[in-house]
Amino acid sequence: MPHNDQGDHVLNESRVKARVHQYIEKHQEQLIGCTQALVRVDTVNPPGRNYRAMTDALLAHCQGLDLPAKVHRVPDQQVRRVLGSDEFPRYNLIARWDAGRPQTVHFNAHYDVVPGAGPWKFGGPFAPGLSGDALYGRGSGDMKGAIAALLMAVEALKATGAEPAFNVECSFTADEETGGQLGSGWIVKEGLVNADFAVVCEGAAGTQVGCGHNGVLWLEVELTGKAAHASSPEQGVNAFEAMASVVQQLQAYKRKLNAPQRCYVDFDGRSRNPTLNIGGAFSGGEGDKINTVPAYARFSLDRRLVPGEQLAAVERELRRAIERAAAPPCRVAAPLQIEPCVVAAEHALPQAFARAVQAVRRRAAGYRLSSGFTDLHYFAVDGGLPGIGYGVKGERIHGVDERVRVRDLVLTARTYAEFMLRGLEVH
Repeated sequence: MPHNDQGDHVLNESRVKARVHQYIEKHQEQLIGCTQALVRVDTVNPPGRNYRAMTDALLAHCQGLDLPAKVHRVPDQQVRRVLGSDEFPRYNLIARWDAGRPQTVHFNAHYDVVPGAGPWKFGGPFAPGLSGDALYGRGSGDMKGAIAALLMAVEALKATGAEPAFNVECSFTADEETGGQLGSGWIVKEGLVNADFAVVCEGAAGTQVGCGHNGVLWLEVELTGKAAHASSPEQGVNAFEAMASVVQQLQAYKRKLNAPQRCYVDFDGRSRNPTLNIGGAFSGGEGDKINTVPAYARFSLDRRLVPGEQLAAVERELRRAIERAAAPPCRVAAPLQIEPCVVAAEHALPQAFARAVQAVRRRAAGYRLSSGFTDLHYFAVDGGLPGIGYGVKGERIHGVDERVRVRDLVLTARTYAEFMLRGLEVH
C-alpha cells in the first residue's frame, strides 16, 4: 500500500489540536485562578489605578510562558497633555512569540475597568468569587477574562509543543474605557505594533465574530448663570433650569435619530439607529446650596454613530442643537471622538476566525457590529490592519455583579488556540 504523506499530515495536525484542546480543558482551574488574580488588581479608570502593578503581573506571566515581553511607560508629558495630570502614569505591555512564520497576528486586550460601586455578591468588585458556573468580579467579562483566555491559549500551545501558524504578538493596554488614546492608540502611533492582522479580544462572543463597532462622540456641556440668594431668585440666572431646558429641547433631536433614513442594517440583517444618552455625568458648582440660585451646571452627552455617519457632521449637528436651546453662556467640549469602524466579513481574517469558532462551538458562526466601541479602530483604521473582535461573553458588563461563565472562558481560550493553530488558511 502506498504511503499517504498528506493523510499522515492531516492526522498529525488533528492529534496536535486534540492535545492543545485537552490541555485547556484539564487546566480549567488554572484559567479560573488567572482570571481571579487579574480581577483582584483594582485598575479602575478613571483615574487609572495600579496600572504598573497590573503590567508587572502580566509581564511576569508572559516571562513564565517564555514569551518575550516589555512594559512601555507613556511619557509623562503626553499623559499630562491628554489627562491634565501625570499623577497616574500609563503603561502598556507588548509581548511577542516569533515562530518564524511569514505572517503575524496581533492580539490586543485592555486591562482597565470601570468603577464598581454597589452591593456585590462576594463583598466587592475586586473580590472575585465563584457561584455555580459563573465567576464574579469587575473586569471578569470586560475584559480580564479574555486576557486570561488568551494567555491560556498561548500556554496550551507552548506546553504541548504545538507551533502557531503565524507569529503571535500581544498587547495589554491602558485606558480603553476612556477612549484608549494612551493605550492602543499610543502603541499604534508609536509603531510598537509589528503585525499583519489584529484581533481585539472583545466586541463579539459565542458564535459571533466582530467586524467593527459603532462610532462615539462625547460632549460635555457647561452652562454659566449668575448666583443669587434663593429669597431673591430674580436677581440671578439659574444654570440648573437652563440645563433642564436644553435637555428638554434635545428630546426632539433624539426622536429624529429614529428616522428610517438614519438606519444601518447589520451583517445579520438587524437594523439599528444612532442613539443619544443625556446626562451620564452631571454636576453643579462647588458653592451650591439649597438656598442659592445655581450659577453653574454641567452635563454630558453620549452620541453613538452607526456606519455611514461622519463624525464631523454629527458633531456640527449636535452642537447646533445645543446652541439653539441654550440661553445663558454655554461651553461645549468634545473629550472623545471615534469614527465608526467596519471590516468586510468576506475578508480572509474574519472568515478564518469564523472557521475556528465553528470548530470549537460546533455551530455556524456569524458576523456582527458592536453597538459599543472598542480599540479595534486604532488597529484597523489608524494602523491599517485588517482586524476582528472576539472575546468572552460577559454578563452585566459595567454593572454590579459583572460575571463570566467558566465554560465560556474555556471555550474562548480554545477558540484562540484553534485560530493560532489553523492560521489564515485559504479555502
